Amino acid sequence: MIVGIDLGGSKSVAVLRDGGRTARAEGGPANPSVLGLDTVQEVLRVLIGDLDIEREPDAVVLGAAGISKPGVADALEGTLRAAFPHARIRCTSDVEIALRAAISDGDGAVLVVGTGSAAYGESGEQRRTIGGGGYLLGDEGAGFALGAAAARLLLRSYDGRAPRDRWFADLERDLECDDRASLFSKVYRTPVPVSRIAALAPIVLAAADTGERSAVKIVQGAALELADLVRTLLRQLDALQRPMTLALCGGLVRENSLLTFLFETRLSNEAPLLIVRKFSGEPVDGALVLAERASAAR
Repeated sequence: MIVGIDLGGSKSVAVLRDGGRTARAEGGPANPSVLGLDTVQEVLRVLIGDLDIEREPDAVVLGAAGISKPGVADALEGTLRAAFPHARIRCTSDVEIALRAAISDGDGAVLVVGTGSAAYGESGEQRRTIGGGGYLLGDEGAGFALGAAAARLLLRSYDGRAPRDRWFADLERDLECDDRASLFSKVYRTPVPVSRIAALAPIVLAAADTGERSAVKIVQGAALELADLVRTLLRQLDALQRPMTLALCGGLVRENSLLTFLFETRLSNEAPLLIVRKFSGEPVDGALVLAERASAAR
């Protein structure tokens, strides 16, 4: 029996696999960089409880954003160890489980674009992660960056510093605002409204796809940032000029859009042998792949 867990920025998922039996539990956001460790550990405990595990699993693999920050891996491992004292436990990054969900074995790379962004790749013995700095220091080109750019533009229009575009009505409908005061109230209602701002990203992408110039400009900047993440990753893996598969994971890049078109066009000139594949599955599947390996190695 194995367990895979994905603690994500928008939701969390745990899956138990025991022969032909599968159980699944879902919970809320669990990014320790945003919510704090205590909250994330409680989300994890609830997920474990909801799986209703009858006996101890052979292996448990957990992937989480912000796992490299001091104390995070140890705290999450401690929570898992309290529930499963004899299991083989591994806590790793959300980008590693995303890679192994999309490319189960061998060399490959992944670009994860959801609330945040990060690129990760493996080539032989090399392991590299680029980005993933969180909403304050990084996460360029991802949901929070797109949403924040849109909210700033909306504020500029209220101030008379930018023209009012048609697609702003969709932003106002989503944010339930119609002037700067109500915008401030909606955005600053919670201390760190990361998920709320990131939820505006699909509106930006939809507006860009219809040719709204201000939205297109935001998306162009995002595509450049994402291409820079991957270009830097491939250069460090010495894979810019050789065949490599890149999986695009996350809600903002699993479908064709202006964002993915601009991103792929930018990279095609610098990494001509790169194979880009959109992945529509779930990162938790990668945690299960790694848990299966750990179980087999016991």
